[in-house]
Amino acid sequence: MASSREKLFWSSLWIYSLATGLASMIFMAWAFYVETSGRGALFIEPNRTLAAGELATVATGMLALFILFLRSLGRSD
Repeated sequence: MASSREKLFWSSLWIYSLATGLASMIFMAWAFYVETSGRGALFIEPNRTLAAGELATVATGMLALFILFLRSLGRSD
């Protein structure tokens, strides 16, 4: 039986992955909407530190999803 600390870790990882995925979907939906209305949606972050933080958030979200995927492959239901 898994400990409560382990359950908290996996639940937190799942919530983090879900949040980063939803934020990415909302941003992409906005970008596609702007593109279809005839305007270009070029978004360049002028602050390099903030841009690196955003990239790190996306990268860690993808890594978390990959870890959750591998964990689900190893489960025997």
